[in-house]
Amino acid sequence: MWLMNYSKKDIDCLFLNKIVYKKKDKAQEMQYQGIVDVCIAQDINSGRYWKTEWRNIEIDEFLKRYKRCQRSKEIAKRAAELGRRKMGIVPPTDQTPIESEENKIPKWDRKRDGDLEYRKWWLTEGRHKRRKMLEEREEKRRQKAKERRRNRKN
Repeated sequence: MWLMNYSKKDIDCLFLNKIVYKKKDKAQEMQYQGIVDVCIAQDINSGRYWKTEWRNIEIDEFLKRYKRCQRSKEIAKRAAELGRRKMGIVPPTDQTPIESEENKIPKWDRKRDGDLEYRKWWLTEGRHKRRKMLEEREEKRRQKAKERRRNRKN
């Protein structure tokens, strides 16, 4: 790859001036010289935008992805517009909380520091419930550990 990034002048110089090598390095030299030969034959160098079928395929794939992305953005935009016209509101997105799902989450796991109702609940009863729950979990863990120790001894 580094050889392909050389300028036209450098590739010509490498092609005209063959390298000197030891017998044990012959395989590596043949690969090196092969790359230089391909660069000369296909006119590949850093100053040239060389065209192959692969390059065309890459460009086509890029354009397909770009068009697909633009199409999905357009569809989302149309859906939002349609929702505004029909319902007068913007349809929910992934970030919009679903009320039924929100109620499944324990209050102490919700991070609503600015919510006065939540803050009042947390100060009066929430933290006590959480502390009790954590203590129960710890007690269950201790009981399981005791059982495992007993079973190992037997």
